[in-house]
Amino acid sequence: MYAMNFAQVGANIQKKLDIKGMTQQNLADALGISKQVMNKIIKGSKAINVNELAKIAEIFNTSTDELLTVRTEQTMTDSLSFMGTVHDKLTFEKVNLIRTAIDEIHMLEELLND
Repeated sequence: MYAMNFAQVGANIQKKLDIKGMTQQNLADALGISKQVMNKIIKGSKAINVNELAKIAEIFNTSTDELLTVRTEQTMTDSLSFMGTVHDKLTFEKVNLIRTAIDEIHMLEELLND
């Protein structure tokens, strides 16, 4: 399953940073972006573009699929922890639809602010 929001992609990138022993600043320098922009990508508050994603995959010697892939159970536990545990698949799917809509609104706001 591919990530449905930018925060999931950011978490995958952060995990790769931790494994490789790199800092966000190291990755930002390799991409030619500021640490602040890198931090926004990791937090999921900035959309990552295809070129950045490809370069990050190259730096980590992994695939873009690996950076985009998440496990449903991990997502349910991590991102819904404020609600308690969601066991109902239909409820989880509804929450993900809302998340997707919110992510798209954030992306549109970024485009308007650029």
